Amino acid sequence: MRYNSDYDIYQYIDEQADIYISFKDFLKKHNITFDKACNCVNIFKEKFNYLLSKYSIGSQNLVVTCYDLMERIIQQSDNPDLQYLYFCIMTDFGLLNDINFSDHTKEQDIRNYFRQQELIQELTAFLKCQTESNKKLYEIREYLKKPRREKNIKCVEETDFLYNLTTQHTFLHDSIKNKIYKDNLEFLLININSDEKLKSVKPYIIFSAIARRTGKMQKRENFSPNLKIIFQYQDYSIYRDNGKNFNMYQSELELYDHLKRSYIEYDYIDIELCDFCFANLSPLSEWYYTNCEPDEDIPMNIKRKIVTVIPESFPELLNYRDYARLDETEIQLYSDAEEKLKNQMLDITDYMI
Repeated sequence: MRYNSDYDIYQYIDEQADIYISFKDFLKKHNITFDKACNCVNIFKEKFNYLLSKYSIGSQNLVVTCYDLMERIIQQSDNPDLQYLYFCIMTDFGLLNDINFSDHTKEQDIRNYFRQQELIQELTAFLKCQTESNKKLYEIREYLKKPRREKNIKCVEETDFLYNLTTQHTFLHDSIKNKIYKDNLEFLLININSDEKLKSVKPYIIFSAIARRTGKMQKRENFSPNLKIIFQYQDYSIYRDNGKNFNMYQSELELYDHLKRSYIEYDYIDIELCDFCFANLSPLSEWYYTNCEPDEDIPMNIKRKIVTVIPESFPELLNYRDYARLDETEIQLYSDAEEKLKNQMLDITDYMI
């Protein structure tokens, strides 16, 4: 079917009309008066500028502010003020980078303020969770350096369950009626269930062992995957695409989601840590959000989380009238500079978790 851009625009306008709320109802929803809302906007701006001054971060323009902030974050990556400033900039709809300030109405500023506050809170909570999970991952890596003992336990019922679950997925169809694969699943479960620390990340370990060592799990008797490697980043050629690879990656994603849903009810499972490992220890999650139309809640890392909420205007370096006066070459230069700045601001999150 031929792509119809006019229909997409119409659909977007129709959706926005459905969710539109009058300004009067908007203020009522937030239990605030117009004057108090204006005051909140002013306090927000004052706090932002105060923190810029406190940490000697330039405010002449967005480029100076971003580069100064990135330098401070490298020096003090766990400073909550700097993290707050970072999220303020990355969620700004025009309140702080006011190059088009004259085009804004008070109503727009108030709406944008409340929308931005929600995003800042959302990203702050996500970063906190990521930081805590990263510490737990470090602890597991250190723990796995020490000798461990397996217990003499039975996992027959759980093995049957996992065997039937995993062989539903396309890239594991060769494991159907494969005794070696089933026996190796049982060995893996005994290894995990013998250890309370490993049990907490069982869905991730099972997924990673199967996805990273598919061939050996299917063909090598008494195979025991190296858990130290499972908790290290695996960088493979996931962007070298063909039809087979696409289907395989999609099937692997579905497997993790299936495992996660199957174990999520167990109190001993640390789902947040499982999701963190899944999103940060391979490029599979990023491949999904780059190449697919997201329709499942696949775990993401902090960069991708920011990309999902960042305003399309970030980072505008000029106002609309200045852009209109540029020729094509100049526009491309500014576009390249904006893309570079955006990528650098996203990359700085590596220091924050």
